[in-house]
Amino acid sequence: MRKLIFGILVSGIAVYFLSKNFDIAEFERLEGKINWWIFPLLFLSNLWAFVPFSIRWYYLLEKKISFAQAFTTSIIGVGLNMVLPARGGDLVRLIMNKRDTELPLTHLFSRIFLEKVMDLGSVVIIGAAALFYMGLGQSKNLSLLLISTLVILGMIVGLVLVRYFLETLRGIAKKIFELIGKHKLYEEKLDHHLVEFSSFLKGDKLLRPVLYSIPTWVFGYAISYYLAGLLIGMPILFPEALLFMFLGGMGVAIPSAPSGIGVFHAAIISGFIIVGRDPGEGLVYATVVHLTQFIITTSLALIAYLYWRLTHEKTENK
Repeated sequence: MRKLIFGILVSGIAVYFLSKNFDIAEFERLEGKINWWIFPLLFLSNLWAFVPFSIRWYYLLEKKISFAQAFTTSIIGVGLNMVLPARGGDLVRLIMNKRDTELPLTHLFSRIFLEKVMDLGSVVIIGAAALFYMGLGQSKNLSLLLISTLVILGMIVGLVLVRYFLETLRGIAKKIFELIGKHKLYEEKLDHHLVEFSSFLKGDKLLRPVLYSIPTWVFGYAISYYLAGLLIGMPILFPEALLFMFLGGMGVAIPSAPSGIGVFHAAIISGFIIVGRDPGEGLVYATVVHLTQFIITTSLALIAYLYWRLTHEKTENK
C-alpha cells in the first residue's frame, strides 16, 4: 500500500509540473495528422516484441515451460504492468509460471532478477550507442547513463559473488539469519536455491538469454517507438527512437503510479530537448506512445489470459 501511495504521489508531482509547463493546446497538432494505417503495424510491432522476450524467458527457465506458456504469460505480465503498481504484472507472471511448472517462487524470482539485469544492461548500451551515434555524448547527457551503469555494476557484482564466492556468501547469509533468529528458514527454504542459482550462472546456460536481450529492445520496442511517430505525423529517426526508448525505460523504472504516468512523459520530453526538438512535441509524442502501448498491451494481455485459461481448463478436464 505504501508503494502504491508513493507511486501515485510521484506521478502526481510529475503530472502537475507537466501541466504547468506545457499547453494542452499542443494536442491540437494531431488534428488531421493521424495516419490510422500505421496502427495495425504498431499493433504487430508490439506483438512481435514479445517473441524474443518470450524466447529469453523460455531459456531462463531452462525449457521447463513450453514456448506457448512463456509467450502467453509474458504478454499477461507486461500488460498487467501497465495497470498494477510496483511491476505487479511480473509477480502475476511468476505465479502463473509456478502453476505451470511447480517451480518454487525463489527459483522464478532469481530468473526474473537476471531478466531485469539483462534489460537494464541492454537499454543502457542502446542509449549510449544512440547518444554517441548522434553526436550527443556531452557530459550533461551522460549523467543518467552513469547512474544506470553504476546500478548495473552493482547487480553484476552480486552475480559474480554468487557465481565465484558461493561458499563465502552462504556462510555470511547463515550468520545473518542466525542473528535474526531465522536460521531454520534459511537452511530449509533459501540455501539450496542459492546453490541452484549459482549453478545456473555457470557454463553456457546464461549465453542464450543474454543474446536475445538486445534484439528484444532494438527489433521489438524501438520499432514501436518509431512507428508511433509516423502514426501522428511526427517522423523521428530510428536512432532517436532508440534514445527515447532508453529514456522511457529509465523513466518507468522510477517508482510511480501504474504504467509510469507522468515520469514516462517527463523522460521522453527530456529526450526531445536533448536532440533539439520542441518539448511540446515531446509531450504529444510521449502521450501517444504511452496511450497506444497501454491499449495494445492490455488488449493482448486479455486475449493471452483467455487463451491461458482455456488451455488450463482443457488440461484439467482430461
